[in-house]
Amino acid sequence: MKTTRREFLAAASALGFGAAAGPAFAQQRTLTYIGWSHDEAASKPVLTEMFNAFSTANPSVRLETIGFPWAQMQQNLILRMRAGQPLDVAQLAERWLPTFAALNNLADLNELFGRAALEEKIDAGLLRIGQSGGKQLGLPWTAASIGMVANRKVLGDAGVNQIPTTVDQFVGALRAIKRSNPEAVPYALATKNNLSMSPDFQVWLWTFGGRLLDNDGAVKVNGEAGVRALSFLVDLMKENLAARDIDRPDARRLFGQHRTGFYADAPLARGFARDNSGQGRAFDQYVAAAPYPVVAAGNNPQSVAWGHLLVMPIIGGRRPTRDGDAARFVQHLAFNDDMQMKYFEAVGLFPVTKTALARVRDDAYVTQWARYASFAEADEPSKWANAADLTTIVGEEVQAALLQQKPPQQAIADMARRLEQRMRDVRRG
Repeated sequence: MKTTRREFLAAASALGFGAAAGPAFAQQRTLTYIGWSHDEAASKPVLTEMFNAFSTANPSVRLETIGFPWAQMQQNLILRMRAGQPLDVAQLAERWLPTFAALNNLADLNELFGRAALEEKIDAGLLRIGQSGGKQLGLPWTAASIGMVANRKVLGDAGVNQIPTTVDQFVGALRAIKRSNPEAVPYALATKNNLSMSPDFQVWLWTFGGRLLDNDGAVKVNGEAGVRALSFLVDLMKENLAARDIDRPDARRLFGQHRTGFYADAPLARGFARDNSGQGRAFDQYVAAAPYPVVAAGNNPQSVAWGHLLVMPIIGGRRPTRDGDAARFVQHLAFNDDMQMKYFEAVGLFPVTKTALARVRDDAYVTQWARYASFAEADEPSKWANAADLTTIVGEEVQAALLQQKPPQQAIADMARRLEQRMRDVRRG
């Protein structure tokens, strides 16, 4: 008579052999995690170590990690959720949260962990990037902003001894860099790739007092501030203080080669500079977190909020529990100071817990960046269901002006008209 594996295990358990049967017969629970960072060369080793540490501490859990490229994450996550495929924890970029919140299948972490418990671990200001519709749908894994980075050597070689804080000082520094090195790109403004151009333009738009949209989705960009911001960037291009065909990877290479004075990036900028310079940590002395210049002294420097979130989807009606495997995994990554510091030391992503941040308070790069990031605002298009279309429109019209295919005023007017059409489509559903 043939005995099935299930019957054998039941019999073994009844006879007290369960423990002696050993791991070969133990049934592990599967925990499915999906993200992008653990498949990237820079962060793969440290995240593999962090995942292995969780598996060692939780031998009854089989951790299944699935990776997609960053650009494909949203689509694949949505498809997986709609198909009801296994998914316990996922990594999101902070700007994707409104899209996933609209699916109405993310656990409210305030209900799971308790709001007071979360705020005891992580500053309330950082927790904001994971909030939508009055709920804590995402837990910050790392958080800061897309801010300005300055190259101290390039500035010093140009005779600029202080990092500029006003727009006039900034332009003066760019001109000094160009005089000292005509081959340099003083400001590596993003001039290609809509995903980079849109946030770069938004920061300057806010700096000059404008907005793309109001909270209700009414288009506000077609005004004096919008024209002034875009004209400012066009003038930089005309003076060769910025250049064509620049995206984030290009700017990072220029920075590591001392061929640009400023560009915008996430806090990973210092890690990229180490790699692109070939000097490792010896290059840190040249990397400074800088405030985006302001129009008038005393104004707050602008930047775009940035971070990675951990979310816990509700698949097939199965809700995560506070003492469940998914909750332990999230706490292992986001609440464990040792894990947070490993991530920071390996790739430069800022920790989020209050106690881990206290460990890096002597790092001027981190503390200055955090100070400027306290004024960061959310990427405006990301709030809306058609965020990708809105981002494309902003990028296309900005680029048309930068390439002098349209005067700034026309590009802003066309941007407003196209944004209004897309927002009407959203309202019609």
